[in-house]
Amino acid sequence: MHLVQWLCVFIAAVSSVGCAPIWTTDGMYLVRGRGGALFLTPSPLDLSLYRGVMLEEIQISTKQRSRALKPSEEERLNGYFTRRLEDVFERYGWAIAETPAEDVLRVRLTVKDLKLEESRRFHFGSVIAGVSGDSITIVLELRDAVEGDRRLLFGDKRRLPFGVYAGSESISIRRVEDAFYYFSNDLRRRLDQAQRGEFPPPPRPGAARRISAASHPS
Repeated sequence: MHLVQWLCVFIAAVSSVGCAPIWTTDGMYLVRGRGGALFLTPSPLDLSLYRGVMLEEIQISTKQRSRALKPSEEERLNGYFTRRLEDVFERYGWAIAETPAEDVLRVRLTVKDLKLEESRRFHFGSVIAGVSGDSITIVLELRDAVEGDRRLLFGDKRRLPFGVYAGSESISIRRVEDAFYYFSNDLRRRLDQAQRGEFPPPPRPGAARRISAASHPS
């Protein structure tokens, strides 16, 4: 099963099992809390060996029965996601790298389940484009750029916020940007926790529920 599909199923499953500790079969365990599910390699999580990150091409996809993203919208989202990630990583102390190295992490971001509607015209000539889905799925994976070992997987089914938006076709895209803004803030807090060594210890394997880990997405 594709990594992102697997994670979507898992996030839903976690909600139904309460706080039972969960291990994946590839040795990662789940830390629950605000901002989604976070999977770690066995304790201690040590990211101090890394000095930079290399961003892979961002994957963005829509739901079935959604209109397709326009090239301009996809370009806008890619630019926004990239700027937010660069800001988070640079604040953490990681430089943006162009090539793999022993002290570099490879970053893969997938944003899916966007459901965009065509523009609809309302009274007084206002044009509003709606988002029928109320959430999107965001998955961020960090892997050692040389060895390929997964170091961190952060996933969330993020609700799209409501706010005061001017009526225009960009309203759908702006809501996605706002959702990602809050996701990136949660990511920054998680990295700060890792830097301070504040992650809880892993659960005892014998007492934990085990699940299958997905393969690396193609």
